[in-house]
Amino acid sequence: MPITYYTNNEATSTSHIGCVIKTQSRDYRAMSDVYTTADYALVWLPEEQRTEWKRINILYMGCDSHGVIEVDIHSGEYAEDYEIFLFLEKEAEKALKKARQNREAKEGLKRVRKGRICRAIKGRKVPKGTEGKIFYVRGNRIGFKGNDGIAHWINDDQIEVMYRSWDYEPSDSWKKEYKRYVALDCHVKQASYANNEAPQNLKNPYAA
Repeated sequence: MPITYYTNNEATSTSHIGCVIKTQSRDYRAMSDVYTTADYALVWLPEEQRTEWKRINILYMGCDSHGVIEVDIHSGEYAEDYEIFLFLEKEAEKALKKARQNREAKEGLKRVRKGRICRAIKGRKVPKGTEGKIFYVRGNRIGFKGNDGIAHWINDDQIEVMYRSWDYEPSDSWKKEYKRYVALDCHVKQASYANNEAPQNLKNPYAA
């Protein structure tokens, strides 16, 4: 059975046949200074292919009518539709989680660190496109030595940091690439790998 409404203990109407997923009682503010409990039902909306919470009863308020909620989604005609909905929802959650993990991994790999190659992308003091290696990081202030040997000073939101190359994309995922990066046992090796440099040619990134 779905949601059956009663008035003075006589059934008056029925709704959401085969669509009731679960029930829940919650605190409810009936009036500005009156609090009670209400019964809710999570129901499936076939035409819209989504779920929705509906308030069915407001308890302890002396109402003559009330609704009796019975879960029936798994035995009704919409059981298959709802199972498909749950499957697609779960897959969407997985995709969102994967996308978030990859985004966070990519941001971590391109974080401002000493020894990393960067280039100016905005600002007035340093020409856009100027590249160099970071030798100073304090707060949001960055110092990097350009390829011409000149030191440039800039804010961290005015540069981008290179990882492997400017257009690099890992063959598998940024999450797996991050694991490969952190598996390197020191900052020097990590900077060498990120800069796509031969390890023997890399100087200490903490040296100016």
